[in-house]
Amino acid sequence: MSFRNRPVLDRKHRPRWQDELRTQQLIVAGFAVAIAMAIGIFGAAAWSDHYEAHLRPVAAVGDVTYTLDDLTDRMDAISTELQGRYEDLQSRLGGVRDSLIQQALQSIQDALSSLAPTAADTLVLGRVLSSSAGRYDISVSDEAVSAEVTKRQTVPERLKLSIITVAALPKDAASGAKPTDADWARAEKEINDIAAAIKGGADFAATAKEKSGDSSAAAGGSLSWIEADDPLYSTYFADAAKAAKGDLVGPIKGDTGYRLVRVEDKKAAGTDQRLKDLFSAAGVTDAEYRAYVRGDLLKAAFDDHFQTKVMVPYQPQREVAQIFIAAQQGIPVPQQRVRHFLAQPLPGEADQSKATDAQWAAALARAEAFRVEASKPDADWYLIAKESDDTSSGSRGGDVGWYDPGSSSFVPEFKAAIAKLKVGELSEPVKTQFGYHIIEVVAERITAAVQADEMVTTLRAHPDQFAQIARDESEDADSAAKGGDLGWVIPYQFEKERTDAIFKLSKPGEISDPITTPSGIYIFKLLATAELRWVPTQQLTSVRQSGFDLWLSEIRDRAVTWTDPQFVAAPTSG
Repeated sequence: MSFRNRPVLDRKHRPRWQDELRTQQLIVAGFAVAIAMAIGIFGAAAWSDHYEAHLRPVAAVGDVTYTLDDLTDRMDAISTELQGRYEDLQSRLGGVRDSLIQQALQSIQDALSSLAPTAADTLVLGRVLSSSAGRYDISVSDEAVSAEVTKRQTVPERLKLSIITVAALPKDAASGAKPTDADWARAEKEINDIAAAIKGGADFAATAKEKSGDSSAAAGGSLSWIEADDPLYSTYFADAAKAAKGDLVGPIKGDTGYRLVRVEDKKAAGTDQRLKDLFSAAGVTDAEYRAYVRGDLLKAAFDDHFQTKVMVPYQPQREVAQIFIAAQQGIPVPQQRVRHFLAQPLPGEADQSKATDAQWAAALARAEAFRVEASKPDADWYLIAKESDDTSSGSRGGDVGWYDPGSSSFVPEFKAAIAKLKVGELSEPVKTQFGYHIIEVVAERITAAVQADEMVTTLRAHPDQFAQIARDESEDADSAAKGGDLGWVIPYQFEKERTDAIFKLSKPGEISDPITTPSGIYIFKLLATAELRWVPTQQLTSVRQSGFDLWLSEIRDRAVTWTDPQFVAAPTSG
C-alpha cells in the first residue's frame, strides 16, 4: 500500500479572480466588524442614556428602589395639582383678600421651585409610613383614598359677593363703648337709605367706597369668591346662599351693625374639570395620583395617632435648668461679653444733643445711683437693669452680647472704657452721645466651644453654682433670668439632640456634656425626674403642634432609607 503526496497549491498559477474574491471577502468582513462595533458602541451609549434618564436609582427604602421615572411621575402628580390650585386662586383675585391670595400664589411658586426634593421625600416617607403602619395599628383604606381623590377634584359651591356695612357705633366712640338705641337707629336709617339708593340705580361699588365701614370698601365692597366654610366671611355666604345672581340681600342686623350683601355671581359645586384635564395632559395616571394621595392620608393618620395616642396627658418628664451659648458666626475669634446700664438726659429720644446741662446732670446722677446698686454683692442686674434707657438690653439684664474687641461697632468712648476694664469690674459713668453708661465686662472666651467645656468642668465641680452662672452667662434671656430654669420637659418638646441629652440625665444635680446644635451650645442640669407626670394643657397643646415632625423623624430613622443627595432638600436655618 502506498500513499500519494497531497497536491501542493501552486500560488503562482492561482486564477486572479480567486485573489480578488478573497480581497472582497476580507473587506466585507472588516466592514461587518466595524458596523458591529459601532452598533455595540451606539447601543451601549443609548442604554447608558436611557438608564440615566429613566432607570437611575434616586431613593430606596429597604429593598424597594425608586427610579428617576418614579420620581418624574411623582413630580408630575404634585406639580399638576399645584398648577390647578394656582389657576384656581388666580380666578379668585379681585377682592379684599387679594394680598392673602398673592401670598398663597407665592407659596405655590416656592413649592414648585423645590419640587424634586419634595417629590423624593414623599416617595420615601410614603413607603416608610406604609411599612410602619401595622406597628401603630394605622391603616388607610382604598375607600378613604377614593373619597380624598374625589374631594380634591371637586370644586365646592362658591358665591361672588360684595358687601356694604354700617357700624352702629360712631367713628369717634370711646374704646369699649357699646352702641345705644340711638346709635342703632342712626345705623338702621343709614343702611336703609343706602339700600334704597342702590335699588334706585346707584352704583354699588362707588357707594361701598364712599359709605361702607368694611375693610373691603377700597375694593368697592368686593369679597370676590367665597365658600361656605370661609373663616372670615362664612356669615355672608349664609346670608346669600339662597339668593340668585344679581340679588341684593338685606339690610341684615349683626352684632356690631348692619350689612347689605349683593350676589355678583354663583358657581354650583361640581367636578373640577380643569384639574382633571391638567392631569390628563400631564400623563398622570390614576394609580400614581392615588399613591400620592395615599401617602398624604397616611401622614395625616400618623399625625392623628401622635396627637391622641403618643402625646397623652401623662408623660415621662425631666425638670431641668439650662445654659445656652449662641453659635458664633464666621471664624471663631477671642471675644468679650459686656453688659451696661444707660441713663439718658432725654429718655427714649433718638437725639440727645438738645438736652440741657440740668438734664445731663440728672442722667449722671441716675448712672451713679445705678453703679452703687450694681456694686452690691447680691446685685441682680435682671432687676435693676429694667430701669435702663436702653430698653432692648435692659430686658436682658443689660446684656449686649459677645463681641470681638478688635472689630466692635461700639462708639469710641464705650470701646475705650471696655479696654480698661477687667472681667467683673464696673466702670465709672461713661459719657457718650447716647447718655451715661455703667459698663461691666462679664466674661472673656477663646471660642464658644472652649467656653462651654470650661463651664462644664466648673459646674461638675460646683453644681450649686449653676443658677448664678446661668444668670450671668446664658444667652437665653428668659431662662437666664430664672437661673436657667426650664421647668418640666416632656418628650418631643425640643429637637432630638436636646431631648436625648435631657432624658439621658438620671440623677438630680447631674450636668450634661455640651450639646452642639445649629443655633448654639446647650448645657443642662437635672433638677428632678418623673416617670409619669401630668402635663399642663398649654404645654401639651404646644408639643402636639410642634413635635409631630420630631416623632416622624424617629420613625424614619428606624427604617433603612437612602436618597440621592441631588434630591435632598437643603436644610433650613433656625
